[in-house]
Amino acid sequence: MAALLYKDFFIIATGQFDKQKELRMPIADISWHSASGYESHTIQDSVHCFGTKQEAEAFAIEAAKTWVDARVNGLGSVAIPAFLDV
Repeated sequence: MAALLYKDFFIIATGQFDKQKELRMPIADISWHSASGYESHTIQDSVHCFGTKQEAEAFAIEAAKTWVDARVNGLGSVAIPAFLDV
């Protein structure tokens, strides 16, 4: 598990093991405080799977940062950019 504070958003990234694929799926939980209280968002990517926990976590962190950047810049939700396709 990896944790990061990024632009006042708390990101927790994990690489969940998929027994069928024998690979790790990147998952990022993003949480933050807003005017209405505590909010959160989860990114799960079952398309991009990795052989190691570290690769899955690194991908999840970058996907979460991209999501946060889009939210901070007022772009709403965004697709995971192609440059993250490793």
